[in-house]
This record gives sequence, structure tokens and C-alpha cells, in this order.
Amino acid sequence: MNETTPARETQESLSLRAEAIIRRKIVEGEFAFGMRLSDRTLALTLDISRTPVREALARLANEGLVVIRPQSGTFVMTPTPASIREISEMRGVLECGALRIAAAKHPERLVAAVAVPLSGGALAVEEGELARATQMDSAFHNALVAAAENQLLTSAYRSIADRVEALRRRIPNDMERMRRAVMQHRRIIDLAVTGRIPQAEAELAGHVQIVQSLAVDLMRTLEKGAARRRHDAEVS
Repeated sequence: MNETTPARETQESLSLRAEAIIRRKIVEGEFAFGMRLSDRTLALTLDISRTPVREALARLANEGLVVIRPQSGTFVMTPTPASIREISEMRGVLECGALRIAAAKHPERLVAAVAVPLSGGALAVEEGELARATQMDSAFHNALVAAAENQLLTSAYRSIADRVEALRRRIPNDMERMRRAVMQHRRIIDLAVTGRIPQAEAELAGHVQIVQSLAVDLMRTLEKGAARRRHDAEVS
């Protein structure tokens, strides 16, 4: 028996735990876009050594959630209009492809897959629960992709899902937008299962475009605010 195996397994589990916590804090907005992440501070906060934290940050960097700049540090991603457009284009391709596959192969499974997030979203809007409506919104898109039952497609979608969710969690949200989203979700499925797949794809693409536009507007607003703060600091 290799006596070093337990230690490696322990460090791996610590690294995975650190990765999950940092990922959640980035996606949910506790760690702001562009925020510097200190492995020393994270290690102290998580009560672990710096090595598993560094391993976690390296994996998150591979996913694009953080950026490691040599001689500078590690930072939470800072989306640009160009990167938002690219990720939205990929999202649109993957979700529309999943919708087409699922509707063509087994429309009844597509309906079943999205039933809970559709109904849950409608009820959340009706009851004025914005946080739950937002969760159901995300769940609808994940269920839509899963309904295609294509592991390669699902894997590709998973590679961008956290970056998409990080953007979605930060864009301005209100019950009226959620109400429109629920209605659009239902129309997408209604069109798809009745054989009008091109119209369903167009509706879905438009839905993705709305999020893209809101995310671009958000980042431009944040950049203007940062520029004003830099200017104020220079003249003070």
C-alpha cells in the first residue's frame, strides 16, 4: 500500500471543497467581477493550507471564472462586451441545438423535463417570490439542455454554465421581467412540441439575446463607475 495515498486524497478533497466555495461566491456575486483573490486570505478563511486553494484557483482559471496574471495576482473574471457576446453565442447554439434534438427525438420527454421549472417559475411569479423565480429560470435552461440526452452537448454547456449564471445573477431583475421570461419559456416549449421548431429556436435565441444585452449594459455601467472612481481618486 502506498502510504502517501491518504494524504493526497485529503488534499484533493480540501481542494475540491475550496473550489466549490469559491465558485459559489463568484457565481452568486459575493466575490465581485475583477476582485483580487488572495490565496493566503482564502486559506485562512477556509482554514486550510494554501496549496489546495491554489489548485482550486487553477481549475477555476481553466473554466474562465478567474484570471491568473503572473506577477500580479489572481482575479475574478471581468466580462467584456466581446466576451459576453461570445459566451451568449455559444449558449444560443447549445440551447437551440438541445431544443432541436429533444423536440425531434422525444417531445414528451422534453415536456416532462421542463415541467417543474415551468410550473415552479409561474407559481413563484404569482406569489411574488423573485429569488425562487430566478432559480426556476436557471433550472429551465439546464433542464432544456439535459432533455437532449447528449453527453457531449451537456458537457459543453456545463463549461459555460457558471459564467452564464454569474452574469444572470448580476443583471437587474424584477418580477415583470421574470413574468415575461416564464411566458417566453412556455411559448418556446409549445412551439417545439407542436413541430414548429424553427420558430421555437428563434424565440429561444431572442430570449438569450435579452440576457446578453442586459449583461453588456451592466458591464458598461460598472466600467463607467470604476472610471469615475479612478478619476476622483486622481484629482483628490
